[in-house]
Amino acid sequence: MPETSIFLTVLQNWTWKNAFVTTFVAWILYYVLLGIYRVYFHPLAKFPGPKLAALTFWYEFYYEIFPHKWQYVWKIKQLHEQYGPIVRINPIHLHIHDHSYVDAIYASGPNHRRDRDPWYHHSGSVALAGTMLEAINHDLHRTRRASVANFFSKRSINALAPLVVSSVEKLLARLRAETDPVVLNDAYAAMTMDIVCTYCFGTNMDSLSRPEYGKEWLFALHNGIQMRPLGRQFPWLINTLLDIPPSVVARFDPDMARIIAWPRLMLPTIKAILAGEEKGSAQRTVFHEIRDFGGLSKEEMEPMRLMAEGHVLLGAGTETTARTLAVTTFYLMKNHDVGERLRAELKTVMPRRDSMVDLPALEALPYLGAVINEGLRVAHGVSSRQPRVATHEDLVYKNWTIPRGTPVMQSSYLLHTDSSVFPDPFAFKPERWIENPELKRYLFAFSRGGRGCLGMNLAVSELYFAIALIWRRLDIEIYDTAEERDVLTKHDCFLGMTDLSSEGIKIKVLGDIED
Repeated sequence: MPETSIFLTVLQNWTWKNAFVTTFVAWILYYVLLGIYRVYFHPLAKFPGPKLAALTFWYEFYYEIFPHKWQYVWKIKQLHEQYGPIVRINPIHLHIHDHSYVDAIYASGPNHRRDRDPWYHHSGSVALAGTMLEAINHDLHRTRRASVANFFSKRSINALAPLVVSSVEKLLARLRAETDPVVLNDAYAAMTMDIVCTYCFGTNMDSLSRPEYGKEWLFALHNGIQMRPLGRQFPWLINTLLDIPPSVVARFDPDMARIIAWPRLMLPTIKAILAGEEKGSAQRTVFHEIRDFGGLSKEEMEPMRLMAEGHVLLGAGTETTARTLAVTTFYLMKNHDVGERLRAELKTVMPRRDSMVDLPALEALPYLGAVINEGLRVAHGVSSRQPRVATHEDLVYKNWTIPRGTPVMQSSYLLHTDSSVFPDPFAFKPERWIENPELKRYLFAFSRGGRGCLGMNLAVSELYFAIALIWRRLDIEIYDTAEERDVLTKHDCFLGMTDLSSEGIKIKVLGDIED
């Protein structure tokens, strides 16, 4: 047939150059058509926002990766000022800035299923596969969370008070012995890390005994979290890096290799617990809790999955609380009247410097509670946007109907620095929480809904005991610390981060507070 002859002639004359040109033209045509679809025919095409953001993820790349670095949250703020409270910030995301709509986005319960957004969380790493953080599906996340929910309940954490207090006491002893300046972020990180490891894994890392406290681990956590924005754009690259064996990583970064390898040391313990072969006197750990839950499949009980879960618990339980403690302590030192008012209130339940106090007594102190709320607000432990996907319902915001399956979000940093709710938002003013108790409904430090912070009760316990005991007992002052460089959030990498040149908040220990 003539058609067959023509085809054979073309095939015989086909060259690598022809193949390259054809592939290139097809690639260009695909992205042209994709761009037209995204801008004019996509379900989100009707929503306000820059056309360039609707067209391509490279718009976000420009502000998040290069030439700017981790600055997109501030660009989003500008977009809201230009376009209003709802903005399309990339081809698939809608960002809303409205305190009254937070509960709708982060709703919980059987009638409000909320998935994570797989693009934003770039799931796929073998090293983190199976963690609660990587559970995109609503039901899978709910099951994994239920298996450990009792372990982190208010009742369980209240029973943990002796461990928290003893860890704060150990930190106090270290600080009293210091003659050189101390990086407060590192010191607090050592404390929070020791607490979470002892409680969750039955193993004390003894970071409080290390010469530089938790500096090594904090540095590694910061390096790791800085990969998140890049991972959204190039998930295959980041997932490959995360899965590099520790033996390979050790060749170019021994410190990072030790940190990557540490969770693997838990494997024998995890296997023994799952098999019921642990020592009879062994402390109950989060792995016992998962084993005894009874509602997980065989795949969900794989030791490697539980090891990855432990790795995430370690990171989540260390950095954000440590930063909040460091920032709060900084402002107590900086604002003399705030510090003195808190110390006077603490004396009502701790009349002597060495007085002991329980958590309910501390939680009943209004000014201490206000200080902690303000610390949570200005520290920006988690600063980034947190997408949720309503899979079984369309969301309605004002006159806009948001199609189900759309990732919708708000940003903690923008909520906490909104001057319409928090006047003078960059000032540390604990009294605002006493003068206006309704502000508590606008605090987003632990997120909301069924995917809210699992470790909130533990973090709150650490915040109350550490601030109360250290501020009541120790006389400290700021040393070589600039608020602009070392305290304020300058980068958004999911965690709020300071200027990259910062060494942290430094203090000088002057001695004990006089009774």
